Parts: sequence; structure tokens; C-alpha cells
Amino acid sequence: MSALIPRTRLTHGTIETKDGARARRFYCDVLGLGSVRPLPEAQYLYNGGPWSVVCVSTGEAAPVNVVENRFCLRVETAAEVDAAHATALAARDEHGIAEIGDVREENGIRSFVLRDGDGTWWEVSNVQAAAYDEAFLRGDVSG
Repeated sequence: MSALIPRTRLTHGTIETKDGARARRFYCDVLGLGSVRPLPEAQYLYNGGPWSVVCVSTGEAAPVNVVENRFCLRVETAAEVDAAHATALAARDEHGIAEIGDVREENGIRSFVLRDGDGTWWEVSNVQAAAYDEAFLRGDVSG
């Protein structure tokens, strides 16, 4: 079956913020993402590769998402997950982090989630980069 829209590469997703300057400090200082502001109302968040997140300043409170609707940032090791968790806890008040989950481990993958001041959920995980390639090679689950 052919697609109606030719297969392309994902380029970006979009999130909202009430305060672009505050959000930029969080994205850069806490999450370690690069940021550029090519438009007065938007900034691009970047961490290398062909994909970015566009953060649009709406001036209003953004809708709060459920934790299952989140962005995942990959680190290399379980120790880096633990260090990121400690950093997030220390930065909570300064950067307006609304919620920080406990560190969890499942199937050898260590992770935690946090919700920023705009209601966007983020996960920090040591999932290996090849995990997604392997999932697509395995295909759909039965049943």
C-alpha cells in the first residue's frame, strides 16, 4: 500500500510556553538542549540530528499533558540518569519544575520523568539508541 503523502523525515514537534525566556533557561540549563530564537514568538530546541522541537510562546498557560505524552532525552548510563535526577531536584525551585518522578528501572532501562512549568513532561532515560531501530525490525506485536 502506498501512502497518500510520500514518506519523509520527521523534522519537528511543537510545544507551548507562557514565558519563552523562562522556558529557554529551563531547556538549556536543566535539560542541556540547544536553543535558537528565529522568530519573536518561537524558539527551536535542538540536540543534534535531523529533528527538533519548536517551542511557541503563547502568553497563556499551556495545557497540562498527561505523563504518557512526553519527550524522552537519552543519556548513556544509569549513573547519568541518577545524576540528572539529582540535578533536577536541586534545580526544581530555580527553574519552576512542577513535578519530578522517582528514578525507576525496568528491563535494564533506568529513567525518571519531570514536568516543566508549562505542563510539558520530559523523561530522562538510558535507553540505547538502537532500541527504536530494533523495535521497527521486530515489527508489531501479535494479539
